[in-house]
Amino acid sequence: MTRRSVVRIHSPLPGPFFRNGPFHLSDVKIILWDIDGTLVRSNGGRVAVNAFLRALCLSCQLEHELPYPYDSAGKTDPQIALEILAAASMTESRASQALEAFAEHYLTELKRQQQALITDLRVLPGVSEILEVLTQRGIVQSLLTGNLEPVARFKLACAGIEQYLDFELGAYGSDHADRSRLVPIVRQRLQRRLGPDASQADIVVVGDTSRDIACARAGGARAVAVATGNFTKHELEAHRPDVLLDDLTDTHAVVEALLQYSSSLESRQAPIV
Repeated sequence: MTRRSVVRIHSPLPGPFFRNGPFHLSDVKIILWDIDGTLVRSNGGRVAVNAFLRALCLSCQLEHELPYPYDSAGKTDPQIALEILAAASMTESRASQALEAFAEHYLTELKRQQQALITDLRVLPGVSEILEVLTQRGIVQSLLTGNLEPVARFKLACAGIEQYLDFELGAYGSDHADRSRLVPIVRQRLQRRLGPDASQADIVVVGDTSRDIACARAGGARAVAVATGNFTKHELEAHRPDVLLDDLTDTHAVVEALLQYSSSLESRQAPIV
């Protein structure tokens, strides 16, 4: 298991709460970002994909790369790995053993191709501006991603946007293979940081797939969908997110949608921004 390093990017509570006097934990808002297709996108290459498949081969002594393409949208890295290995007729026991070595091999492969990854990754339009504005407003931002935690950190460092995110608070594929289990993990980490009443915090999940929406629903969080990945706006709308965005280019409109839209889940008619 990967050892969690202690990195604190934000103070335990956003600055504005200290400046404005007493606050309620229901006032605490956490934005959880997906990575691939939401914050960043491949610039046409397959650096991360090839590193992923190479890591699988190394972890179970296969001589050839595994079949591709594969529908990975919104799935966690461990889920993808286990499904591909199952398709390659590997037993569940052997696949589970291979998964333990996979994480280390994957990060090693990405680091070996670091320059190619830096060239390949593209921060999506509007992302840097929104991350900056939310940071200036004292909003805690973290990740809810299928990436393994070390891989998530490395990707965003290569993309140059890691400074905006509280990695310790987030939830990752390395925490659980089932994405629908990740929001409760964030709530547990919030409780350890803020106390038992932290479950009142308003959590917003931002992602580009139907699985991001389902994950938010399963964890009692608000779902903000953005059509910057492989899902069209029409496809995302069918899953009834709380907010549906074309993209993240209109900084003011997106920030207001993230911060001001009611946390009530009674209405499933998504505001379209």
